[in-house]
Amino acid sequence: MRVVAVLGATGGAGATTTVAHLASALAAQPRTALALDVCPANALRLHFGMAWAEEGGWARHVLDGQDWQTAAWRDSQGRHFLPFGTLDEGRALAGLAQWLGERPGWLRDRLGELQFEDGAVVVCDAPAGPSAWRDQVLAAADLVLMLCAPDTLSYAHATRFVDRARHQGFGGRASPEVVIVLNGFDPARQLDRDIALLLRTQYKPVFSPVLVHRDESLREALACKQTVFDFAPRSQAAHDHAALGTWTLARLGQIVQGMQGGQALAPAPEQRA
Repeated sequence: MRVVAVLGATGGAGATTTVAHLASALAAQPRTALALDVCPANALRLHFGMAWAEEGGWARHVLDGQDWQTAAWRDSQGRHFLPFGTLDEGRALAGLAQWLGERPGWLRDRLGELQFEDGAVVVCDAPAGPSAWRDQVLAAADLVLMLCAPDTLSYAHATRFVDRARHQGFGGRASPEVVIVLNGFDPARQLDRDIALLLRTQYKPVFSPVLVHRDESLREALACKQTVFDFAPRSQAAHDHAALGTWTLARLGQIVQGMQGGQALAPAPEQRA
């Protein structure tokens, strides 16, 4: 089993949407895939048709001393997802964050206990900023997809995160590989093209060749509580996320080969003044 963490360089970069669609793309391979929400916002479930009023999730199960795995759901298309659940933004949420902070390898250990077949992939939605939730995901991940919106602030945060990961790591075990994914790309916009060019030239070894284009179908699909694969299967967004799924599997394969061979996968990104 492999774990892919998806983080947004900034809020609104599209991490939650990407998790839902990447997990769906992997499930269509077909491959066992689980979309796991590790964000207190608890929004991932909406892409899979879960009712807004439904409050169940793994966080509540942990607080209640129940088996966290039993909070998993399966949507009408047979795709598996595990919602965070609804917690009061007060004592319960803070208490769980503190509890997880004292157990840095909790999620990694729990995922290791899952009875998944070889080749299964868990895709995790993690918060953008430093937190107990993000630390848990980074400690478990084999690959981190850093979602970068085509704007200056997102570019700055994404590249800074990559640089820190390469030189400082995240502490604990060997750091996962981090790759930047440009999300919401519009080729008609000059700034979008400029940022894509900067990433291709200065961060090519850690830049995904798959660009996820801006597509209104994504917002419309969410309004219907569906993924774009169900709502608009011939859309640009469906094509892009299917390609991202195929590329992610290939990258995970390279990571496995790199670990077996004991060699680094790519050189550090070239730095430009």
